[in-house]
Amino acid sequence: MVDVKAYYWRRVRVITVIFLIAWITIAVVLPVAAPLLKGVRVFGLPSMHWYINAFIVIVIGVILIFIYAALMNKLDRDLKKKVSEEELL
Repeated sequence: MVDVKAYYWRRVRVITVIFLIAWITIAVVLPVAAPLLKGVRVFGLPSMHWYINAFIVIVIGVILIFIYAALMNKLDRDLKKKVSEEELL
């Protein structure tokens, strides 16, 4: 018999920590790396001006939110399946 609550919260913590680290890395590293990538262009604009940099960080953050939500929904579906198979309530 599997402890469903422990399984669920262990998975939630792992997913949350991974996405938190990814978000912090993007929010901190991209602005710090801006001087190194000064010649790169995005859509014809210099990519590392503050406004393009901020836009890129926001877009990546929103994408991470959608991926996180999809993974959590998948985890919830898996948990429901696991509970129904083992008939634990």
